[in-house]
Amino acid sequence: MKPARIVFWTVFTLCSLWLESLFPGVDFLAPGLILAMQEEKWTVPVWLGLIWLFLQEGTGSLAFGSGLLWYGTLAGLYFFGHWLFEARNFLFVFILGASLGAMHFLLIAVMLLLQDRSVPLERLLTESAWQALIFPVEWGLIYLFHHHLPDSAHAA
Repeated sequence: MKPARIVFWTVFTLCSLWLESLFPGVDFLAPGLILAMQEEKWTVPVWLGLIWLFLQEGTGSLAFGSGLLWYGTLAGLYFFGHWLFEARNFLFVFILGASLGAMHFLLIAVMLLLQDRSVPLERLLTESAWQALIFPVEWGLIYLFHHHLPDSAHAA
């Protein structure tokens, strides 16, 4: 991997973790995983996914496995969806965002039920809506940044 890409993914990870502290319940790393799956060799998303999985599992308050289900479902939705749509199509990314919003609601509701915990329904709905809305916007922004890296074939 080239140095510009290492810097990009490091800065992206740090900024995403900072944004997650400002917007609890919203995963800002998920659009990066999709971008890595679209743009990089298969090793990059695997390594990034593992690092991010351990970060999410280690900092979260839910039992181990919710992050694994989250990123596994995200990867599954991507692989299933890119057979139907062009992978870089904004409509596809918008559908992924809406699916992740619904998945957030279902996954957190089930995990809370299994752990005998509760969260106000309004908060869970708000987090799910934020996830669905932020995902395509963030993906679009990082897509533009990623394509303007110095070693990118798309850079001007």
